[in-house]
Amino acid sequence: MTAIGLDVGTGFVKCVSDTKKIKFPSLCAYRQHAIWESKKGKIEAVGYEAVKISEYPDAVVIRPVMLGRPVHEKGFEELVKKAVELVLQNNDAIRQESELAKFCMVIGLPYEARSHAKNIQKMITRLFHPKRCDVVPQVLGTLIDVDLSSAIVTSIGQGTTEIVAFKDYSAIRGISIHHAVNDISSKLGTSKTAYLDNDIFTNPQVNPLVTMLADSILDDLNGMRQDLQHLPIVVSGGGIMIPGLKEAIETRLSQDIIIPQDPVMSNALGLFKLASQEC
Repeated sequence: MTAIGLDVGTGFVKCVSDTKKIKFPSLCAYRQHAIWESKKGKIEAVGYEAVKISEYPDAVVIRPVMLGRPVHEKGFEELVKKAVELVLQNNDAIRQESELAKFCMVIGLPYEARSHAKNIQKMITRLFHPKRCDVVPQVLGTLIDVDLSSAIVTSIGQGTTEIVAFKDYSAIRGISIHHAVNDISSKLGTSKTAYLDNDIFTNPQVNPLVTMLADSILDDLNGMRQDLQHLPIVVSGGGIMIPGLKEAIETRLSQDIIIPQDPVMSNALGLFKLASQEC
């Protein structure tokens, strides 16, 4: 039985299976062949291939996920299909078809995006006919990844920062805030793919933006934990890798925070563990 944990974020798709761990940009793109090109018609691509197409002046780039929520149905489907294809890529066609029919998938969504859960389950069922598909708060993956059952999990992504308090694996309080990595990448880069340029985050101009992002996150985090001071704080997501952000958060909290071994993949890794338990 194949288990799959899937985290489709604003910036990246992260997916983990029994045999593979993959990540690619949450981008779709297309363009028409030019008149002097030997091929005709439309070229479509997803992920890193979409980034290559985006370099053409006539390319159309689509971001199917905004603020952690699906906003382009066809594009979101393409991201999910690409993720499943990649984690099963080494399997032959017959085995792949067999595994698709019996896999268990757990997909994570932002805390405040629960209204999308049923539509996503229907989409997965239509595309793959899995044995089981569950949709859960995405940061439950981080909680499971660090082997805790109760904590306040803060996941700093490209489009949103999720702050969710858990008690015995149940989300008892949460918020999705719109201060995230995009606060920095959108100010220091101009293209839709600017966040893929890691040099942006080592630019000296990033320092005041890191301070502002830390202040924004801590304002909501402190509001969340007023009566939950006893819970440990776990911080995941690619944002915590930005130079200086971890230190800025810890200084304002006056306590250490727990960071998963792989902050970027933490949600997907934990969702995979959850899917494995359900298979």
